[in-house]
Amino acid sequence: MLRLLRSELYRVVRRWMPWIMLALIVITAFVLYFLIWVSVNAQIQAVNSGTIPAPPGGIGPLEETLREVAPDRVAEFGVGIVGGLGSVMLIVFAASHVGTEFGWGTFRTLLAHGATRAGFLMSKAISLLLYALVFMIVGTLAAIAASYTVSAVAGISFGNGVDVGAVAGVAAKTGYTFLPYMALAMAIAVWSKSAGAGIAAGLVVYFAEGLVATLLVSLNKDYAQIVNWGLSRNASALTRSAGGPATQDPTASTLPDPMQAVIVLALYCVIFVALAYWRLRSRDVTVGG
Repeated sequence: MLRLLRSELYRVVRRWMPWIMLALIVITAFVLYFLIWVSVNAQIQAVNSGTIPAPPGGIGPLEETLREVAPDRVAEFGVGIVGGLGSVMLIVFAASHVGTEFGWGTFRTLLAHGATRAGFLMSKAISLLLYALVFMIVGTLAAIAASYTVSAVAGISFGNGVDVGAVAGVAAKTGYTFLPYMALAMAIAVWSKSAGAGIAAGLVVYFAEGLVATLLVSLNKDYAQIVNWGLSRNASALTRSAGGPATQDPTASTLPDPMQAVIVLALYCVIFVALAYWRLRSRDVTVGG
């Protein structure tokens, strides 16, 4: 098991994809912070010069929007950027990390050299967990750095600075919500022997399930008793409980209890990993890997 894990970690470090994703989340954090400052500041200047009419409420709402880039808003805004992009990136990475083993035929080779199927799957799962942790740390630090940089350039007050405890809490809970989607992408990749299928299924569930759940609850709040056992509603409940990004979702009041969210998401992780192992254990690898 330890030998397999060391091998997985070595390959994660040596592959381009993990490093590209880390670079993307850092660059994206800085780009989005600068874009918000440039666009909102341009609107404020245009209103002050009379080029465009003042919006309802004057420039107050615009100035409040500009304050989102300040360091004391990182927990609400910066971590939200990392969470929104990170969920998609990590679904892609999880499916790729497992599915490519079948496409390359390396799964058969590992078994031939004494690796167990359980060890193979657990080493994959642990390496994915460690990468998600690194990704969240790097992304959060990038958001903090971008906030201070843009605030300094724009002359925006730092306020009380970054609340490290609040940011860490939101980041931890946001990162926790990644795990069931990564486990799902991994399970689909194992069943289909395809990274592409794992990516497609993971992204479809991530985007479509939340939209369907919100639509159902907006039509009839009684449906909340059903959809609150899904992934998206529990993920939303957990991030909101940590003081994460505010939402305009009119069904937010019907979200499940945060403790339920922790348990339900953990159960999904266990179910998806168990399904992946069951399929892996019964798979014939004598033909096609």
